[in-house]
Amino acid sequence: MNRRMRVYLAIVFGLMAVVTVWSLGQMLNARSAAQGAARDLEDCLKYEDQIARLRARPTLAADRERLAAEIVGPIERAAKAAGVSADRLIRISPEAAQRVCETAYKEKPTRVYLKNVTLQQVVQTVHGLVTAEEGLTLKSVRLTALSRETTTNLWSAELVLAYLIYEPQRTGL
Repeated sequence: MNRRMRVYLAIVFGLMAVVTVWSLGQMLNARSAAQGAARDLEDCLKYEDQIARLRARPTLAADRERLAAEIVGPIERAAKAAGVSADRLIRISPEAAQRVCETAYKEKPTRVYLKNVTLQQVVQTVHGLVTAEEGLTLKSVRLTALSRETTTNLWSAELVLAYLIYEPQRTGL
């Protein structure tokens, strides 16, 4: 082989080395971009699941105060599902809404009085109400034994349930 041929071969091998190094760099960049896209896809799927769960939950705050029938109906249905007869659901009394600190929300409590019920019925009633899509939360429970002498498993219960109303404070005009 003559000298010119060796120079041409050296140039070709040099160019092939440069193209190989450049191709390797491109491949590594593409791999890095693909791994980033895979992480982004994983994040998007997590956010999609979170959005679906949040959409399935009841709204955190109502946009208006509910009518009495809109509260009484779900409470009566939950009590009935728990096996509480209508004569043991003594009273459901909605109370006035109260502003929650200095926020744009008001809390509307409702007192529910049950008499001669078992603890299981109380728990099932409360569970049915707070897991339903009514947006109700349990604020307090007060249990009272019917009398000290009785050994029955019956109680009187006072439940305070509440829901939030979004109502921003009006500023002076």
